[in-house]
Amino acid sequence: MDSYYFVIVITFVGFFALAAALLVPIYRFLKKEEQTAELWTEESMVEAQTDATTVANEKSSPHTKSPVA
Repeated sequence: MDSYYFVIVITFVGFFALAAALLVPIYRFLKKEEQTAELWTEESMVEAQTDATTVANEKSSPHTKSPVA
């Protein structure tokens, strides 16, 4: 009867080890995709567009001094 308990415990531990081995990479992938999706939110797209417009305006501004000696 004791050998049955040993098999049950090994099976139980093995099942959870296999589940963890298969699910942990999926969890990490989904977290990485979630972080990547944050870069594509409406607010971040507007912020990036505003930053790009500001940089473009600063480069084409006639008020900047040219480095002519």
